[in-house]
Amino acid sequence: MKKNVYFVFIAASFALLAAAPGRLAYGLPLIIELDILFFAAKAFYSFVKKIEMGSLAEILALAFIVFMTILFKQVLILFSPVIALTLSFCLYIPALSVFLLASVFQGQANADGASFEPALLFSAFALLFFLLRDVLGYGTISLPVSNGIKESYLFNSYDTAFLSFFATIPGSLLVLVLCMSFLLTAQIKMNAIEKAEGEHENN
Repeated sequence: MKKNVYFVFIAASFALLAAAPGRLAYGLPLIIELDILFFAAKAFYSFVKKIEMGSLAEILALAFIVFMTILFKQVLILFSPVIALTLSFCLYIPALSVFLLASVFQGQANADGASFEPALLFSAFALLFFLLRDVLGYGTISLPVSNGIKESYLFNSYDTAFLSFFATIPGSLLVLVLCMSFLLTAQIKMNAIEKAEGEHENN
């Protein structure tokens, strides 16, 4: 189940990486939002499991995730209206991504801390992804500030204009498809190894 949770979460979250602007300054708020929603939803499902809400659990979870999303957006607006306006609908993608795992959370409400691994691994991947798009596409490392973004220039992006493709949506989709193909191939090989080991033990 642990591997399935990881791959479902990654697949659901890839939409966030493709749709968001290719700057680290815009990626950081989304990563923070995704982690907040993930951990909050996990805690909420643990609470719902204890009080046995039954069929109301998913409805309450959806309402809770929407509430947390709206709350995060309002806080972001207070911190940086420019970033909040630029991200626009992208701020709602983490909510969808987390809600797609509702049944997983509900079924593993009493699981140990290892169930947080999907969010942590994806956050690390997303951070690297946004950083590479920022550096390769614009030649900068950008950070969110109250009046927009702050850029630190590493090199002149005009000298490596061909790399700007990776800062575009088609470029990000290409990279994500390659990453997803690698992950799926790795999962197939892992399953094959586990199956072979199981057959060997049975013999």
